[in-house]
Amino acid sequence: MGLSDLLTVGGGLEKLRITAFQDEEYKTTIGSFIVMYNPTTFSQTISTKWLDEKQVNTNGKEKSFRTNEPSKLTFDFMFDATCASPSSESKAGSSVFDAYTLIKNSDPTDSGKRHINDAIAKFFELTQKVNSETHKPSYLQINWGSFEFRGVLESATINYKLFNLSGLPIRATLTANFSESITKTEVAAEQKTESPDLTHYRIVNEGDTLPLLSQMMYGDPSYYMELAKINGLTNFRNIKVGQRIIFPPIDKSNKSK
Repeated sequence: MGLSDLLTVGGGLEKLRITAFQDEEYKTTIGSFIVMYNPTTFSQTISTKWLDEKQVNTNGKEKSFRTNEPSKLTFDFMFDATCASPSSESKAGSSVFDAYTLIKNSDPTDSGKRHINDAIAKFFELTQKVNSETHKPSYLQINWGSFEFRGVLESATINYKLFNLSGLPIRATLTANFSESITKTEVAAEQKTESPDLTHYRIVNEGDTLPLLSQMMYGDPSYYMELAKINGLTNFRNIKVGQRIIFPPIDKSNKSK
């Protein structure tokens, strides 16, 4: 599904849903939040971390790959108790909270006294409140049509725009910034760290050790003895700043004892 299809208002596309999980494996559900209006746009940032590697006896620098950074996602969510742009009510259960229903229930008998505080409070309860068992906020899964994103709420800004006669907010835009968070198993599968098939090299920097470099390149510090042999090092502790270390493919099933 293309971005233009995903952002089409018609076609019966379900509303964006944010599901909170207690664990980083995304197995134990706490609850779900359904937005009032589907966003018309969103932004996603994908970045890679590179470091400058200064070459010995030269002024040149080479970029050394470190890691793929977690992707970032930004949505603008609208909360509106004025009903200026009618929204439909979504199916909700005991642990599924619909922003439209929360706003309507803020004052069921008088639409002029309805406000958005309860809906915004529930959003933050699911996305940002520290869990008493895990002592950290929830892990979040965002689903919108065929789009899925797993991560955590990094920050949010609320822009209040209108207020009722009681001074309660009745319209606001909430800009939510999410940061990707996936399991180590998923990361390994994406980056294929279990079976590197290319030879790399790195120039030793201040503070580097062979076990540390092994951890960086292979995800395991225990390959430092293989690296010492491959690079002709008689003492693995004696590596020098500016030294070139070769990192060939290593069969992880044959570790040195």
